[in-house]
Amino acid sequence: MTDLIGGLALGSIYALIAVGVSLVYRTTGLINFAQGELVSIGAYAYVFASGWTTSPAMTMVAAIGAGVAAGAVFFLVVHVLLRGREELQLVVGTIALLTLIQGGARLLATDRPYRAETWLFADRTIMVGGAALPVNSLVIIAVLAVAGSGLFLWFTRTIIGKAMAAVAEDPLRAAFVGIPVRSMLLLSWAGAAALAAVAGVLISPITGVFPVMGAQLFLAAVVGAVIGGLDSIFGALLGGLVVGVVQTFAVILVGGDYRDVVVFALLLVFLLVRPAGLFGSHALRRV
Repeated sequence: MTDLIGGLALGSIYALIAVGVSLVYRTTGLINFAQGELVSIGAYAYVFASGWTTSPAMTMVAAIGAGVAAGAVFFLVVHVLLRGREELQLVVGTIALLTLIQGGARLLATDRPYRAETWLFADRTIMVGGAALPVNSLVIIAVLAVAGSGLFLWFTRTIIGKAMAAVAEDPLRAAFVGIPVRSMLLLSWAGAAALAAVAGVLISPITGVFPVMGAQLFLAAVVGAVIGGLDSIFGALLGGLVVGVVQTFAVILVGGDYRDVVVFALLLVFLLVRPAGLFGSHALRRV
């Protein structure tokens, strides 16, 4: 039970990042390779805000605000400065952002990991059915549940959410009916950045905060997004959870040295058998 909860908590972190990857991919057709750096930005903002206030709400708002601001910069780079460029150039642009952010973090904060306090609750456990469950693992899972439910309601019940879905489906037709496509793209980048920042807040007490922390999480999150379906938000969420649970039990069964081997073997199986993922569309594109 404890191992399963731990796997789901790790998978929830991956899922938050993977959903952000899916949000951007749905609207632009691109994978933002700097999505992991948005995790780092949120984590650094959380640590610095924790020095000013002890309010969990304010520290989370600070982290999300920093992430959204960075997401807006990403949007400006990809959709304004690099407007009309080839897809490969746009992808390279996100890799350039990744390098700049990592280098800037090393320059300003060095490679020394910063210690972060747990968000919302101090480290404690509760007993459930004879198993001691970490409260913070349950908090992480609950945050993913709230985020997933919020996104579902956003895309199915709100006008702006439906407009974003329309842009993701067909931006040209969306523009013809009066939907501000560029504004919807900006919201997609901002939403993806906010989710990454939340992931940074939740994972930072476990890993510490350092320049490449997000990059280490990003690859597993992308694996989850591919398994679930890159253009499916629900699929990306589920895929992230799957990767977290598989990694956790791989460590238990075959050892930590082989956990990534197991995950990438699973990815290879999906690429061979179901390349669109569990819930992705079958309209594959070559980039």
